[in-house]
Amino acid sequence: MKPNKIPHPESFILALVFVLLLVLSFFSQGYYGGTDNINHYFLSRYSWTYPNLFLNPWGRPLYTILSSPFAQFGFQGIKVFNVILGTLSAWLLMKTARELKVKPSWLAIIILCFTPLYMIMLFTAMTEIVFSFVFICSLYLFFSKRFIAAAIVISFLPFARSEGYFMIPVIFLGLVLRREWKAIPFLGLGFVVFSLLGAYQFKDLLWVIRNNPYPLIHPVYHTPGDFWVFIKKADITFGIPVLALLCLGIIRLFTTLFSADKEKRKNAFEIILMFLIPVLGYYFFHSFMYSKGWAGSLGFIRVMAGILPLTALIALYGSGVFSMLAANRNWLRNVFMALIAGLIIVFNFTTYKIPIPLGEEETILKKGTDWVKASFHPIPLVLYNDFNVPYFLNTDPYSPQKSLQLWFTPSVKDIPMGAIYIWDSHFGANECKIPLDTVMCDPYLRLIRLIRPKKEFLTLGDYPYEVYIFRKNPIASEFDNYFLTQTFIDEEDKDFTPVVRKVFDFEKATPDVDARVINTNAASGKQSFVMDGKTEFSPGLAFPCSDLPFTDRKIRVKARVKLFSAVPFTANAAALVISLEDKKGSYCYKGVFLDKGNYPSDKWNQIFLNVDLPRIKSKDDVIKVYVWHQGKSDLLIDDLIIDILALRSQEN
Repeated sequence: MKPNKIPHPESFILALVFVLLLVLSFFSQGYYGGTDNINHYFLSRYSWTYPNLFLNPWGRPLYTILSSPFAQFGFQGIKVFNVILGTLSAWLLMKTARELKVKPSWLAIIILCFTPLYMIMLFTAMTEIVFSFVFICSLYLFFSKRFIAAAIVISFLPFARSEGYFMIPVIFLGLVLRREWKAIPFLGLGFVVFSLLGAYQFKDLLWVIRNNPYPLIHPVYHTPGDFWVFIKKADITFGIPVLALLCLGIIRLFTTLFSADKEKRKNAFEIILMFLIPVLGYYFFHSFMYSKGWAGSLGFIRVMAGILPLTALIALYGSGVFSMLAANRNWLRNVFMALIAGLIIVFNFTTYKIPIPLGEEETILKKGTDWVKASFHPIPLVLYNDFNVPYFLNTDPYSPQKSLQLWFTPSVKDIPMGAIYIWDSHFGANECKIPLDTVMCDPYLRLIRLIRPKKEFLTLGDYPYEVYIFRKNPIASEFDNYFLTQTFIDEEDKDFTPVVRKVFDFEKATPDVDARVINTNAASGKQSFVMDGKTEFSPGLAFPCSDLPFTDRKIRVKARVKLFSAVPFTANAAALVISLEDKKGSYCYKGVFLDKGNYPSDKWNQIFLNVDLPRIKSKDDVIKVYVWHQGKSDLLIDDLIIDILALRSQEN
């Protein structure tokens, strides 16, 4: 051994990367991939308390079983689990590269661990890292000629992620080409083992087939998407350097098929067969499913993390182009490899925020749960839609005495007395199918807190993200939740300065309203405005954005009105509307639709609507506020008050 040569540089690099990943995982307060992280964490964490969770099909039984010891140490424990498996995947990839004579094998560690998507997935509780580990482990065993072991390992892949069923044929084909017939029956071992394990729990030997958590047409996630979405996001999946090496690797593989060197041709063919074709198949499968809106596919690129060890080996093969350019000049080859490693690392840290901060939705929701913890001692039963609620409250999500997830509108009436219900506009309005109006109009649920971001952002379904906290009272509340919403929003207005206020009390005669003013029924004063079946739009505000003192700050529009209908609003539809319009039409349209809420007829209803406008496109745009009447019966309106406010400073 030369004195200036580092012994076992691969081990040194691997250890260094492992320590770095551990440190980054501890400093990452958030996680990539949304609330699915928390669902997986809870299944692993509480599987020791509720053993039936081990075989929960959605949770992926193999993942739950392997991660459960780590989950007992909290969410950080499960992140450490993924970091360990990710590092082991890099080690196995390096050893696989050696078997295939793809050099330099140490670079495989850098390529995989610093592929942007793979790194951020290491700091999660998601299943893709386990999938990648099992897959590369099976491939390593195959190329090291331990064929039965390879077949056994790959047989468990579907229980890490469902895509595993489509990857088993990869090893099957390899075994057939190598005539390793004895190993083929072991490809079904995982299915047999888990079928037997779950036969007692599910009372069904075929539970694996019959308990598919993803029906072809998902009840919520079924919107078709762009077939090319995963290709279009390749830059943030791989990072530019790895993506370039991947393209070089694919080109080099096919050109090597025509090499005069028989061994090189054989290696290139096996890499195409066992690495490239599975990657292309995996991409096509997810692209096709998303384009059809099938099996709940939402086009999330995180699913690609499962095959990144395979793309890393192809990228490593692509780096061989630079070794060829260096020829016999070892110093130049080392310079090339060092530059490649450096570029991969730099681009990784410029693609995503690492350490990962808490997400926007989680930050707002945590403010709500922190308020609950500070306001109630002890904390009563908490009902919720987002699994982050029991996570932030550190309560058992499977204990009906401590917390309970609420699904579907009828369940709102069954909320126990004294319980707290935390509704959020992501899961409440979408997955759990509980419209906000249904909760707001329940007389026994009183709004006790509203949490909104300072800067509005949209969540799933294009709803502004907000968190409403209610308490179930034993008697009907005399407070209107919409009025209470307004009081919470008024507290926020201290950061805003008034721009314009328009009041329609209909007490003074004006040419545009005088003909429709009546004095037989009014919410206040003596007069109100009547909209008959032929009157679609009320008096209102059409404010040109050119009159705003500035358009580069947040603009808030607040409207309130009192409405009266002698017949139910379901037969006399009306809405309070705020719209931001350009020459092509409205690009921000919000409304309170009375026919969809629980608004009584034959009495005055106070309606509130508050909207933080998106960035105004042009000073030629117009802010409009009005009552829209679609019914055929008379609708009375009174006390229409409209305010436009602007944020005092951009920093807020």
